[in-house]
Amino acid sequence: MVREAASKSDRHSKDPKSSVRAPAKKQGGGGKFTLGKDGDYSGGATVDSKDPNYDPDEKRIDPDDGQAYTFSALSLFYKGKYNKQACAEYWEYECTAVKRKGKARSKEAAPAGPTLAESVAQVRPKAKVKAKAKPDLEPRLPRRERQERLTDEDLEPNGPLAAKIAAVIPYFPYKKVDKFYDIQGLLNHPKLLNSMCEVMARRFRKLGITKIAAFEARGFLFTPVAIKLGVPFLMLRKAGKMPNTISSAPYTKEYEGVDTICVQKGAIVKGDKVALIDDLVATGGTLCAGIELVKACEAEVTECTCMVEIKFLKGRDRCIAAGAKDVWGFIPEDLLTTAAELPADYTDDGAAH
Repeated sequence: MVREAASKSDRHSKDPKSSVRAPAKKQGGGGKFTLGKDGDYSGGATVDSKDPNYDPDEKRIDPDDGQAYTFSALSLFYKGKYNKQACAEYWEYECTAVKRKGKARSKEAAPAGPTLAESVAQVRPKAKVKAKAKPDLEPRLPRRERQERLTDEDLEPNGPLAAKIAAVIPYFPYKKVDKFYDIQGLLNHPKLLNSMCEVMARRFRKLGITKIAAFEARGFLFTPVAIKLGVPFLMLRKAGKMPNTISSAPYTKEYEGVDTICVQKGAIVKGDKVALIDDLVATGGTLCAGIELVKACEAEVTECTCMVEIKFLKGRDRCIAAGAKDVWGFIPEDLLTTAAELPADYTDDGAAH
């Protein structure tokens, strides 16, 4: 005869929220949608060490520098600058999860006694056991160097990062000017390009930028700034290059000729805070055309942002007069001292265009 259980407590905990195999969870906690008391941050990230689902070893990638951090390390880094709620929101909505590798299987202890090959040789001593040749392995590529974390000095114009970028941008005699700064030099150094975009992204985050508009064609090289911020990137193109557009008034280009730029209808709406990006500001003619376009859409040009500023041409003053709230250049012309190595048969092939 099988004896029945004396009571329900023989098999089950009296706590309805627990089982015999798990500790009781606290009232109002235990789920990934619960972080604390009423009024606390209520996002989906599990960042409370008292939560049974909290994983102190979970790492996510900070989009500011591309490095992986635990939540505690991220909070420590931003301590004094952002509170825990802001860090939790940043951790959940902007940091991306690191894919974990599967746990390596534990190696079992090798059994005592002869190897398989030795056993075969004992049974069939005349048989020659051929060892399976191992394939030649290609040498592993070295690990990528980590992206250097930007310092406060790196974020400033004329700082150490500006000097590094300036050193890789050569100048050519081109389009009838003695010094035409070639941005291809920066594109040859992806880490420096990423750092330049990171500097811009940090500025725009503080300014509350809602749209980034950049000029054809070199301004388009800074699309990673929009990716880092998660805001739309708008193309400002020459007339006839894009459908459904509105156009600026004709403007005089920095070098030769007159041009018109366009933006698609509806891309910029009333109340937008727009940053205009170009690789270089000289006379400011191109930027002023962009400012007029943004104003026509009843939006604000919060900043005209350029990697290089030719200050003596006073393009900054023209942009401010046209309605931009600010103009920011990262590299002053006096840092650009790298002359291109010209071949013997070099000709100014931009003069004819």
